[in-house]
Amino acid sequence: MNQYKNCALVLGAHGSTAAPDSNQPLHDLAAAIAIKDIFAAVTPAFLNGLPEMADFMRLLEGKNVKKIVVVPVMTSVGYYLQNVIPKRIAENPEHPQFQLYVSPVVAMHPKIAKLILKRVEKTFSERQLEPRDTTVALIGHGTRRNANSSKSTYDLLKQLKELRPELSYEIAFLDQDPEAEAVAQTISTRHKLIVPFLISRGPHTTVDIPQAFGLPSGPDVKFPNAATTESGNVCICDLPIGMYPEISDLCVELAIAELEHGNTVTLPQLEPSC
Repeated sequence: MNQYKNCALVLGAHGSTAAPDSNQPLHDLAAAIAIKDIFAAVTPAFLNGLPEMADFMRLLEGKNVKKIVVVPVMTSVGYYLQNVIPKRIAENPEHPQFQLYVSPVVAMHPKIAKLILKRVEKTFSERQLEPRDTTVALIGHGTRRNANSSKSTYDLLKQLKELRPELSYEIAFLDQDPEAEAVAQTISTRHKLIVPFLISRGPHTTVDIPQAFGLPSGPDVKFPNAATTESGNVCICDLPIGMYPEISDLCVELAIAELEHGNTVTLPQLEPSC
């Protein structure tokens, strides 16, 4: 794949400065892709965190990079992807020297539903859970500020039901109705298997979701995060989907497809600073 040795792959993410450990999985993902030796460089770039989205291009100096493909490691197409990220990339003073491509969002890749169900089946087997006694709870972020934010989560739920219609599902969100805590109280099956439709570990996956479902919580939580009642009822919170080992391959697929068939992106013109 020497044809991509003049290309840099950038993993675009929201990130966090309040919970820096939530950014580490993106660095790990970049390292897992870099070791495949396909691209000239692989780096994350954060809206909140280092390297910053407005500053990452300086890391490409001396690497003979002509093209940059940004793979948004996000769960939906919304305000950040459509408005904030293009503006931040345009703030890189070096951007005119590169051809820029932006791929579809990784969490909306058509293989995600099958990856989730593969992990669900593995959990059923390892924990000896009867599928008919288990509810799969899909938890998205959502937001009350943008009605379109939840669409990708509902689309994913539809795909899961089409692939495995015999399973029981619930959908819940962290920042809109139906909220995770309320949904957790309505699940009547013996066992609960939580699938965080989120990118990384952080307060949402280590505190908010565990507290909603009565699981151990805190920054040191390990996945899968599980608890068993005295009567043998099991509740398990799996990895956020952005930490699945297979995500590195999906990022590569999206990047190569965009480089081969996509169109270069024109960045917005920035207001001149006073």
